[in-house]
Amino acid sequence: MQAGSIVGALAKLIMTGCFSMLIGSLSTISVAQEYQGNGRVTMLGEVLDSACALDASSAYQVIDMNLLSMGSLIRQRVSEPRAFKLRLVKCSLTRPDPARPGANLPDWQHLRVTFDGVADSNGRDFAVLGAASGLALRITDSKGLESIPGVPMPLISLSGNDQELQYTLQLVGNGRPMVAGSHRTALRFRLEYF
Repeated sequence: MQAGSIVGALAKLIMTGCFSMLIGSLSTISVAQEYQGNGRVTMLGEVLDSACALDASSAYQVIDMNLLSMGSLIRQRVSEPRAFKLRLVKCSLTRPDPARPGANLPDWQHLRVTFDGVADSNGRDFAVLGAASGLALRITDSKGLESIPGVPMPLISLSGNDQELQYTLQLVGNGRPMVAGSHRTALRFRLEYF
């Protein structure tokens, strides 16, 4: 089996920022003729409050899985774990109240991480795409708790300092016949502060 990779897509920081772009177009023919060759782009956005920034090296990650023989996976049922981390930096738990200058909102106390991607047929692991089949990808946190696609993981206490959130990836059999080949998976993650 060839090495596959997982791409941890840019963290969708719910509390750090949400930006949207609207492209305006002219819909009536008479107006379109008058403004032919012209257009308008409107940027709307809002930066929401955040306890921490995500280290740039954590935002995009490519993790190559080790070469794995079919027989080894059949015997052991899981591949060797591959570690990855999300590093939170410049954390500040204090939340100024924008509506009342000089006043504060309650401090940030918790963080919740949600991994999202295509779910495997069992719904508990992430689907593996490519020539290989009979495989799924499992994400586990440092306490051994498994991530389910699209389901928030348990809350993590914020310390107010830089923090590293550590996870492991493992290929697991999904009960279907195994076929050797290359594989890949793309995942997104979301960080929410409370």
